[in-house]
Amino acid sequence: MYNKIYIIGPVGSGKTTLSKILSKKYNIERYELDKVVWDDDNGNIKRTDEEIKILFNKIIANRSWIIEDVGRKKFNDGIKKADITYYIDLPKYTIYKRCIFRWVRQKIGKEKYNYKPTLKSLFEMLKWAKQDVKNKKEKIERIKNNSKKYKILKNKDVKMLGADPNE
Repeated sequence: MYNKIYIIGPVGSGKTTLSKILSKKYNIERYELDKVVWDDDNGNIKRTDEEIKILFNKIIANRSWIIEDVGRKKFNDGIKKADITYYIDLPKYTIYKRCIFRWVRQKIGKEKYNYKPTLKSLFEMLKWAKQDVKNKKEKIERIKNNSKKYKILKNKDVKMLGADPNE
């Protein structure tokens, strides 16, 4: 069993679903790095680099954790400290479809959201997804160069870990 798990993938790839299931399965606290970068309690404003660094260092100082992120470079120390890093690699059109379905579920109140599901936010999410897909090779290379152990997960691999990202 791994005590420090780092999950990286594009928006809509199933990071949160996988982290929740692994957290419950192994009884390990999970952290969404979006909540480290953005202060949801104060109008969803971006924290300063110093605030982000302090919060992140508190997380990785713990004995165990599950971290999920889109693969920001500023969190490279988490990859280095992780027992294993997973990168969720799905086809780009699957990612786009999931972003649209997520937005619809948020819009009709079936899913929580960190920011109001407006048309502008949908296009922003699709823009992030496109950027994540574009930067995939660089992120995988960074994972390979900084991880003790890593695994590139396709959809079937995610399901084998106990998560169905289509739920």
